[in-house]
Amino acid sequence: MTVKLSWSVKCHKQCVTVLLIGMAFALLVIGVGCNSIIGGTAEAVYPDLAQPEETEAPITFTSYPSSVATEAILGGQAAGLNCSIPSLANRISFKHRVGGSDISLRFRQACVIHDFCYRHGYATYGYTQADCDTQLQQSAFRLCRQLQEQHGDALTDVRTMYRPCEKEAKTVLLGVSLKGAGSFHDRTRSTYFEYDPMPAKANDYVVGRAVPENRVSDPNADYGVRTFHFKRNLVSMRILGKSSQKTQTYTPVPEARLATPPILTSMADSESKTPTSPGSLVSLARDGANDTSVKLIRFGWLSNASPLQLALTLCPGDNIPEADDPKAKIYACRSDTDASVKKFAIVEGKPVIVSLTHRGTAGAPKINSVKIVQQELLKPEERKDDKMTDYPLNGPMVAIRNQYRFLSHDMLLEKDAIGQASWAWVFARGAPLNKNGTFGDDDSGKNYTDYVTVARQQLGNNHANNVQRFALNVKETDEPLSLVRTDNAGHSVLVGMAWSEADLNRIESDKPAKQPPLLKIWRINAAAPQPEARVLPVQMLSDTTMLTPLIVRLSSQPNPLIVIAQVQNNRWQHVETQAQANDDVLKIDFTVATIKTDKPLYFESPTRLHCALSLNRQLQSPDANVLRNRVYSILNGSTEKEVPPETVSAIKSDLAQRWRMSQVIASEREVVTDKQKGATAHMLALTMVFHGFPAMSFQVLFNPKDSKLQYYSSDNEPRFISYCYQDKT
Repeated sequence: MTVKLSWSVKCHKQCVTVLLIGMAFALLVIGVGCNSIIGGTAEAVYPDLAQPEETEAPITFTSYPSSVATEAILGGQAAGLNCSIPSLANRISFKHRVGGSDISLRFRQACVIHDFCYRHGYATYGYTQADCDTQLQQSAFRLCRQLQEQHGDALTDVRTMYRPCEKEAKTVLLGVSLKGAGSFHDRTRSTYFEYDPMPAKANDYVVGRAVPENRVSDPNADYGVRTFHFKRNLVSMRILGKSSQKTQTYTPVPEARLATPPILTSMADSESKTPTSPGSLVSLARDGANDTSVKLIRFGWLSNASPLQLALTLCPGDNIPEADDPKAKIYACRSDTDASVKKFAIVEGKPVIVSLTHRGTAGAPKINSVKIVQQELLKPEERKDDKMTDYPLNGPMVAIRNQYRFLSHDMLLEKDAIGQASWAWVFARGAPLNKNGTFGDDDSGKNYTDYVTVARQQLGNNHANNVQRFALNVKETDEPLSLVRTDNAGHSVLVGMAWSEADLNRIESDKPAKQPPLLKIWRINAAAPQPEARVLPVQMLSDTTMLTPLIVRLSSQPNPLIVIAQVQNNRWQHVETQAQANDDVLKIDFTVATIKTDKPLYFESPTRLHCALSLNRQLQSPDANVLRNRVYSILNGSTEKEVPPETVSAIKSDLAQRWRMSQVIASEREVVTDKQKGATAHMLALTMVFHGFPAMSFQVLFNPKDSKLQYYSSDNEPRFISYCYQDKT
């Protein structure tokens, strides 16, 4: 992997563990030994890593738009995605067959999730390094079981029939760990990005969503943002604004399903007849890792209720036995499709779950199809036999080999001018194309690090012949990828973000980059598959951290905007003077620029807003009481009403780190600018959701005027915002 992975050693006899690690390292350095020795070492180093009993493939990362206006969230910290096991370790640790694929390609799906976990897992889900490493071992084991033949007696020896895979999975973890000691991003380096479609190990995390609102005269009263606090299968909600309001109790997820993060539906009840409303939130909730079926759960609330009430409900009919009410199944709000890659979408005006099949397709030659499955959520009785079309990516009669390559990247949905899903993009790294345009049979994946092959399939019914297969020069360092509409007509480009080669080497060596990362685009049906690239329009300051950029579209603007937030680094971690202790200013900068693609890619009219926060005033907020007590308890073993002066710097340090781990949400709001004339403006709203304690969040507004954005001051709330000002240039 591009990020350097690290050791996670769990062994009762530490001295034996250290000796075994030393032996493994020596073997790797001098190039002797065999895979059986390395495999035995891996099993000794990781004796207690749990073996998954289910036969499902590993999860594929996904990205959750936080608002209807969000086109893309550019996660990954521009460092690329791969499985960088040292070449020497690769040669002597794993069995290789002539013409077979590289181990780094075969296990790439597991490694990609591990990359995200190391970079974003702590800030987003509270994952520890041990959580990431355990997940890597389990994911590699699942992949190996689908790629390799069974051993042993499946009827009498369930524990040993996949023993070679258990050893290989642990060896993968050992191999990547040898290269990556010290690369886990803890609270001092992790940034927020939702990537996990099934955060089963997360027990205490918050996600935010912007919901469409009617026009507002006081935008500070309600930011139009709802945050959800997940604790196992329990959820509570908070409305962000001047008087932040939280549900008094936690609501259980129906049927104790996994509390997967909510997604915006953007479809009305009158059109869909499913339990949705414009901009309402639903979750595709799974039962667990051994069951790929999902049920649709609605997140609803009564805004005028006191106390605030959150209701999580199954689709009508899902919880009513069909024998009791034959019409209970009139709506199918579930998906039994055997796939872990699932997307909620509006296709041809209908709510649909779009899935990419996976189980059994990764290695078994008898199942030779990778296909897109569309399952409609609206099925009146008179149409119960009407099934939406499935689309095998190579056509109905042509097999696909090395199917595991189609699972390491998220399936992307291209949208038309009105925001409905029109095409699905499926990526396969290193898969060749035959002369007739179908996916080929090359096992080796030669030069796979430099290109991806794409299947672009039109969605809806009866479009089996409307599929395009082509290769793009997308390097592993360019991933992950997103699709962005570039105009009001619905034209799209593929987007990625990457450091220059020189700066990537600096980043990997824990040195600051000299230039901002590059935004890259690939045009659909372009004459050349090479990307266009442009440096992001921000300054790389040594004392700031760039948060995950967003690309958004406003209804009043024809072109997309890129939004970049930068937070000043924590300088209260090691306070040496009284002046440092008294300092309480934390700076947060926002850069917003128009992305223009009518010519070669460029950025137009960047707007820069500088805000200063007073951490002392934030500490005085009633919402900071829990945080103050928590830090004081850590330092002194008990809580106190009055925090002593020597503890204040430690709390400031915690605040600064939390601002850097915060979620940025970009949304569109219709704000009344002149009450007498009834004038309104569709503004860009940027909300900083304070990490862990969302009641202390804040929002800034930008008003589009004359093709430029102007900061719209609305009596800064909360009071810990000292000032915000916009550059005049």
